Amino acid sequence: DPANRADVAAISGLHLRLLGHGPMARLGEMFLRRFCYGVLLRDDLMRAALFEVDGRPAGFVAYTSRSITFHREAVRRHWAYVAWLIALSVVRDPRLVARVLKAVRLMFSRRAELDLGRDPLGEVLAIGVLPEYLTPQFVRRTASRIGDELVAHAAAYLRRAGVDRMRMVVEAHNKPALLFYHRLGGRFEPYAHAGEPMVHVWFDLQGPADRAAEAEVSLPSNAAR
Repeated sequence: DPANRADVAAISGLHLRLLGHGPMARLGEMFLRRFCYGVLLRDDLMRAALFEVDGRPAGFVAYTSRSITFHREAVRRHWAYVAWLIALSVVRDPRLVARVLKAVRLMFSRRAELDLGRDPLGEVLAIGVLPEYLTPQFVRRTASRIGDELVAHAAAYLRRAGVDRMRMVVEAHNKPALLFYHRLGGRFEPYAHAGEPMVHVWFDLQGPADRAAEAEVSLPSNAAR
């Protein structure tokens, strides 16, 4: 809920802590909180879920059913606000200039993605779990694999929305993420449009073989959406 400031702050904090190198976080905390987890959620261009353990934020996932067009649509609707947020962020922290240029380059590279098809196309835009909730001890104690549950939650929503494919765009050197998606049954392809070495990870949501979308699951009661 973008109106729930506590949830937005928790997800933004997790995103910066766990994925501070990524394209969304490169634009700074204010842009991430106000635009990505504010405007995009209110406009229903993106959805997000927060997983809590004993009332504490443990992980999150951000996803969309409009993978091809949500960037362009968001900028088209809110170009003045986007420009103002970026300018204000750079004024507050001039070190963001290089990051902003890189993020813009990656964003514009998506304009070449029309060959992937049309929306609806699902995408997990960001996912992260705090290290203490990934340990074998935690998994044995709780029988919970938070990352698996977050991916399944996104996949279940996308299936209900009539989406038949879901993707992730992963940096080629991010071996832990690639191994994680391989365990879930993802199909890998080189990614040619990002300007950096990337890997496309695909899940077919309408088939029975995909472990990430086996059931219409919801996050457990200790997780906030």
